[in-house]
Amino acid sequence: MNTVFFFFHLVILAGAAWASSDETKLVKTLFTGYNKVVRPVNHFKDPVVVTVGLQLIQLISVDEVNQIVSSNVRLKQQWKDVNLQWNPEDYGGIKKIRVPSTDIWRPDLVLYNNADGDFAIVHETKVLLEHTGMITWNPPAIFKSYCEIIVLHFPFDLQNCSMKLGTWTYDGNLVVVNPDSDHPDLSNFMESGEWVMKESRGWKHWVYYACCPDTPYLDITYHFLMLRLPLYFIVNVIIPCMLFSFLTGLVFYLPTDSGEKMTLSISVLLSLTVFLLVIVELIPSTSSAVPLIGKYMLFTMVFVIASIIITVIVINTHHRSPSTHTMPDWVRKVFIETIPNIMFFSTMKRPGKEKQSKSIYGADFDISDISGNQTSAVPYQSPITKNPDVRSAIEGVKYIAETMKSDEESNNVISLTQTASLIWFIDECWFRACDILSLFLSRLLRSGSLLPWCWTIFCCVSSWLCVSSVL
Repeated sequence: MNTVFFFFHLVILAGAAWASSDETKLVKTLFTGYNKVVRPVNHFKDPVVVTVGLQLIQLISVDEVNQIVSSNVRLKQQWKDVNLQWNPEDYGGIKKIRVPSTDIWRPDLVLYNNADGDFAIVHETKVLLEHTGMITWNPPAIFKSYCEIIVLHFPFDLQNCSMKLGTWTYDGNLVVVNPDSDHPDLSNFMESGEWVMKESRGWKHWVYYACCPDTPYLDITYHFLMLRLPLYFIVNVIIPCMLFSFLTGLVFYLPTDSGEKMTLSISVLLSLTVFLLVIVELIPSTSSAVPLIGKYMLFTMVFVIASIIITVIVINTHHRSPSTHTMPDWVRKVFIETIPNIMFFSTMKRPGKEKQSKSIYGADFDISDISGNQTSAVPYQSPITKNPDVRSAIEGVKYIAETMKSDEESNNVISLTQTASLIWFIDECWFRACDILSLFLSRLLRSGSLLPWCWTIFCCVSSWLCVSSVL
């Protein structure tokens, strides 16, 4: 049994040695006199046809500031070398071998829109050589390509990036570059946590330069449409800003007599400032365009500052009295009569002319009628009024009546000023909802995501609830 086992291993080792000998002989025969500088064609005018395929493995990063997209790719290249052909029967049936890529002629494919120092493929891997002379080379590479990043709709942006591949020294008459497909290979693509690949396509171009208008230069350009996933920015940036603006609206809901309106306003402004210092690195620092999220943050800051200014006006208006200020007619016309009717605030209690016309006593009330006698054209003085005690009592009643009338007028004016300050608050809430809607409306119409819609609807509903709570 041991003898049979020994002879079995001996036969296997002998076959392996024989196969290794055939491969060694084949490699020696193929590369004897081979020149890797010369194009592998039978005639000089014959072009080398190179089939190129791009396999996208991973989208590593997108640098919005430097406009650089880093990606992990496999660049598949196939061409035929007429100088590397053999008959498999002469070499033990060997049909394929693998040789170093540095020992054969290769098309000098480079990334034209490269944003790094290395334009060509750095990692030198082996190529698969078939007995027909067909060579397949599929090296891995990390491409850092230039891409014009448009941050106008950040973080709801859609970017169009490209990779332009072509030979650096050979024109279209010497090397013909053809894509193996109209689309890059995404079969092994690993999804990114920030970007979603919406669409990809490849095109072949013939480019003619001014130096040689009759000679075409070929390239293959792959375009990628990438949609950013905005969930991270919605949770960490947009919702906190939205809550800050919502708290600012609550400043007007706080009773003026409590004396905490300015305290809450300044606290919200301070909190928003600290928050902006923390998240400033999340926003692309570019001057080419103002991002959508930057507009919203600027709007929130302006809204908070405007609320402080309006709070000062509201407090000042609320504490006015007839003894110090007189309400102008235009204020009464705008804030008491016009705006509530335009905005359909029919349920809000507003001091009207009926209330102003009412008083404790009629306008024609004569305190002398307390004696019970009718007034006449002839002055008449009742004997009862000659009594000093009675006259003193009448004067006291008259003073009380005038004081109550003055207090009623003061309360009416104060009620008007408070109503005007309330209208200030309501207008601020509606303006906030309209500004948010107008700020994002253009992007919402082009976005297929429900998150921006939900966000804007929530802002509008929150403003409506604030208004409804004070009506």
